[in-house]
Amino acid sequence: MHWVVQNNLFNERGFHDLMQVLERGGIPHTLVKVIPFDGDVEPTVDVTGPIVVMGSLSLTRYALKRGWAPGAFINDNFDFQVWQQHLGEYLLNGDARVYRFGDVPPQDGPFFIRPCLDDKSFSGMVTTWEEFADWREKVRGLEEYATLTEDTRVAVSAPKSIQREYRMVVVDGRVITGTRYKLGDRVMSSREVEPEVYAFAQRMADRWGPDRAYALDVFMHEDQLSVGEINNLNSAGFYAYDVGKMVAAIEAMNF
Repeated sequence: MHWVVQNNLFNERGFHDLMQVLERGGIPHTLVKVIPFDGDVEPTVDVTGPIVVMGSLSLTRYALKRGWAPGAFINDNFDFQVWQQHLGEYLLNGDARVYRFGDVPPQDGPFFIRPCLDDKSFSGMVTTWEEFADWREKVRGLEEYATLTEDTRVAVSAPKSIQREYRMVVVDGRVITGTRYKLGDRVMSSREVEPEVYAFAQRMADRWGPDRAYALDVFMHEDQLSVGEINNLNSAGFYAYDVGKMVAAIEAMNF
């Protein structure tokens, strides 16, 4: 496997671990710069055989454009509406309603809103109707240049109080590593993941998965575990999970 890694991930704790694993294991890799607005990379990567990328969503799109295999693990299953169908009651915001961004109706009190797709058009957040209406008007004025438009599908639900947040890595249906990255509102990356979290994540992986590899975020709300969201592994943050285990699992895949 040839790994193509974006070179401006230096602030990511796991980036240094990733580079050490690749270098110590003699695994071929190339550091690239993603050219803003252009979508290409420097230097050009022309290798044969399996290639996988780690970096921004722009790099995953570039991998798809090049037709690399596996390239990036991303497809139409990374959509909140698909998660609702497969995970139902196990999805934290499984009761959310989906609207076009331009059609979200007035909401009473604070509410949570997120894009349905894993497209980074905006980050999920809790807001009020007044704040949202003002923001939407500003977006309408910039729509010609923005990834967020009136047609963007969004999920709207009641806000939840999250006690803990975990990122679990799933490869070919098996949970291989994980990290607790938040306690309440505090970001505290740690490999200390309780056995019950691993067990819950594996039950969810057994139930359904969007692709052969992905990041499964597990949240604790009112002392109950739920799936918070599912992310494209290639562009999801490492936090403190065991990068070596992730690399070994990807390297063991057949294409």
